[in-house]
Formats: sequence, structure tokens, C-alpha cells
Amino acid sequence: MNNQATSSDITNTALQPVTYGRYFDAKGKRIVLPFSYTELERTRRFALRLLNSFHFRTGNNILITALLDQAVQLMPVERAIYAAGLVLVSADSSIYDAKRVESIIRRFELSAAINTTSATLDGLEQLGHDPKTLFTGLTVWAAPCAYDRLIDYPETSVLRYMEIGPAIAMECPYKNGAHIDRFEWQVESMDDELVLSSRVERCADFFQYRTGIRGVVHHGSCQCGNPDPRIILSE
Repeated sequence: MNNQATSSDITNTALQPVTYGRYFDAKGKRIVLPFSYTELERTRRFALRLLNSFHFRTGNNILITALLDQAVQLMPVERAIYAAGLVLVSADSSIYDAKRVESIIRRFELSAAINTTSATLDGLEQLGHDPKTLFTGLTVWAAPCAYDRLIDYPETSVLRYMEIGPAIAMECPYKNGAHIDRFEWQVESMDDELVLSSRVERCADFFQYRTGIRGVVHHGSCQCGNPDPRIILSE
């Protein structure tokens, strides 16, 4: 019997799901998203490129708030934090875990917070805390539901963290749009709607997937030096 694996076998093995998450389609329906180790590693490289455009120092603390079903999107970001020599601190992005978020901000010298949501802001306010005061001096990647609530505060650097269907996009320090992985995704704007196609094999491939998100795509190197395309949402 020939036990030598073919290139096809190797590819299939590399793309076997190791975890499952979800994304939301254009109508808001939750869709199961299988994810392989290979995809986690590729997305980690994207997140590391993004983090390296900041002036974080080794040992700086970074807070990620998330729900369990967001692990597929944020696990690579967590791995990029470790790879950059930073320290990860985590909490749930829910009203009920806002007390822990406040405690983390108070006890740790945070440099940044990723995926700050309206649920966290609501929970902090219910506890009598002003989120804008708590996040003073930090770099805050805010989810769309929280971005408008924080953006007008000059003492906090508020950036966009977005889920574009199954993909993630994050702004760099220059705020010229949220970067999306150029190796992983082809992103276009068709009739002002963002459309995704897979550039490489995935557990779940996508072809001209209409996300329902309105925006335009800017190509070419950003001021931060990152050539990943940038997404700017339509007003």
C-alpha cells in the first residue's frame, strides 16, 4: 500500500476545521463558520501587520472583550498580541461583565482595547461609570454599535473594528479606513455594497459574497505602510 500523501491530501488536512464560529449574512442571519488552523495562522499574520503599525511597547496590556461565538474572528488577534510581545487581558462583551472591564481598566495600565461594544458601554454606565473617562488615553477599537458613542471624545483614539461577513477589518493609527487582509480576501464595492471573495482555499469558500454593508474600498499603501485594502463605510 502506498502511504505517501498527495498534495491534495495535505491541502485537505491543513484545511480541516479545528473550531467553529459564526458570521452574519446581509439579512442578519447567523451562519456557522468553520475555521482551520491554517486560516487562524493566516489571519494572525494580518492582525500582526496591523498591530505593528502602532507604537506599543513590549509588555503593554491589551484588552479584548468578546462573546464566545466571536472566538473564530478574535482568536487570531489574540495570537498576534502574543506574537507582538504584548499581554492579553480579556473579558466578556456583555452588560454583565462590565464590572470586570472596569476593574481591568482600573488595575492594569492598558494601552488598548479591542472590540469594545455597546453592551460593555451600557454595563459601565449602569454601574455609574463614564466610559469616555475610563478609556481616556487608550487606543480603542470600537465595534460599529459603540463607535459613534466614543468617536467625539478627543482624549481617546477611537478606531473601527468591523466584521465584514466572515472577515474582520481594523483601522490603523492614520484612520484612513479599516484594513482587510489582502492575501485572504478580494473585497469590492458593487453598487455601494461590500462584496467578498476568497483568494485562497478555506474551509468555507466565498465568491462575490454580498455582505449587505455599505462602503467603498481604497487600494494602495496606507500612510502606515500597510498595503492591505482599506474599507470606508458609506454615510
